[in-house]
Amino acid sequence: MIKNNKVKHCTLLIVHCTLLIVHCPLLIAQTAPLERLKKEVVDNNPELKMLTSEYRAALERAPQVSQLPDPEIGAGVFPLPVETRLGAQSFRLGATQMFPWFGTLDSKKELELAKAKALYERIAARRLELYYQVEEAYYQLYGIRQSRMIIERNVQFLKSLEELARIKVESGRATLADVLRVQLKLEELQQELRILEISETNPLATLNQLLHRPAGTPVQVADSLAFAAIPFSRDTLLASIETNHPVLRMYALQQVVSRAAIQVNELNGKPMFGLGLDYIMVNQRTDMELPNNGRDILQLRATVKVPLFREQYKAKEREEQFRIQALEHQKDEVLDRFTAAIERAYADFETARLQRELYQRQQQITRSAIEILQASYSTTGSNFDELLRLERELIDYDLKMLKAIVKSHLAVSSIQRYLLE
Repeated sequence: MIKNNKVKHCTLLIVHCTLLIVHCPLLIAQTAPLERLKKEVVDNNPELKMLTSEYRAALERAPQVSQLPDPEIGAGVFPLPVETRLGAQSFRLGATQMFPWFGTLDSKKELELAKAKALYERIAARRLELYYQVEEAYYQLYGIRQSRMIIERNVQFLKSLEELARIKVESGRATLADVLRVQLKLEELQQELRILEISETNPLATLNQLLHRPAGTPVQVADSLAFAAIPFSRDTLLASIETNHPVLRMYALQQVVSRAAIQVNELNGKPMFGLGLDYIMVNQRTDMELPNNGRDILQLRATVKVPLFREQYKAKEREEQFRIQALEHQKDEVLDRFTAAIERAYADFETARLQRELYQRQQQITRSAIEILQASYSTTGSNFDELLRLERELIDYDLKMLKAIVKSHLAVSSIQRYLLE
């Protein structure tokens, strides 16, 4: 009898300790694994490398358009020599250099540099989007792994409870049905664990794809995360988006590109000037002696290219003006979309905060009820069904609390998606 009492007391102690471990508070957040992933995605992502190469290629356009046109060199012979007073022309050599209107080359260079700047903002925008995608997949993976840990700890608790039920059956203070009910709950939790293990595939594959790694590469997550905090005000964020977000800056720079294209178009409509030099070889006359007999000819030339047909230049200007208007409308649409997304993120964060407060209270009440029922079952063997039901509710509250924490971090990530790093 004394031995059975010792066994019961030891089993009860194990159950209490297991319950305490299952429902202990979350530890302080650890963000080091996430920061390493964000650094790695910047270093390894192929799309980001592609955009960077396109930007560098665009920079090489400026030297190409800021040079004078190639000079033209020509040579000719006279099968039927042109006779002059000093002799017959036998060979001709000429060179011509065209010069665009003043400022045209500089304007073309500025146009290409403006295009490159717009491409650079596309890199910054994509980097922000990659950060968000990494954080989203990371927090999803964290939520799945923490859910598995919660369920695994509860599996251990139910096994302890099963052992207590067996002791009660042996002492005749409970029925075998109590053991079977615990086993049903254990099987249910084991199935949930298998489902969660499969669920890791999606966020893990997403992370490895973004980081350009083999699909099965393991990813480390933080041991625990506290509820997130928003370190900036909504009004400040909304006010800074229009001037600081790279997508909106990209559209603004594309408007600069169109204005520069109008300037280049205007200069292209101006005359071009050309200077030339011709050398003509003259053979000496043999039928008479003349002063400067056979003297070669040296000719300076000037040319002007006049763009008389103006419709193409007018149409080009109208095209760029319409493009500027379209970009302005696009900026407004994107700003409205970003503003709505930020409002939704703040709403999600507030919802997660209220859910956390609710689940904390429900956890405390349910935990107290479980302790009372567990003590009652240990002494009388009654209320076992209610004990199992409350334990399942406590598991649900733990999982809901975890979801609220993950939701808070996802909301903050959605907000930071619109902040320049």
